[in-house]
Amino acid sequence: MKEYKVVPCQGKIVAKKSADIQREMLVYANVIAQETVGGWYLVSSMPVTVASSKKRFRGTELPYNVLVFARDKAEEEK
Repeated sequence: MKEYKVVPCQGKIVAKKSADIQREMLVYANVIAQETVGGWYLVSSMPVTVASSKKRFRGTELPYNVLVFARDKAEEEK
C-alpha cells in the first residue's frame, strides 16, 4: 500500500536575468531533495490556484504548484 503527501511550492517565478532563472529553479530542486528524505519519491507536479474567496472578484488568487510524493506504507506490527 502507498501513502501520499502533497507539498505546495511557488507557482510563479519572477526573473529579470537568466542567472535568476537558474537560482529560482534551484529552489524547486532543493524542495524536492528535502521532501525525498524518508523514502518519499516525486510522483507528480500540478498547478493549482489558491483563492481567498469563492467569489472571483472579491478575493485574491495566487498561483501555486503542488508536488505529490509517495512511498510504500510500512505494515503496522502486531
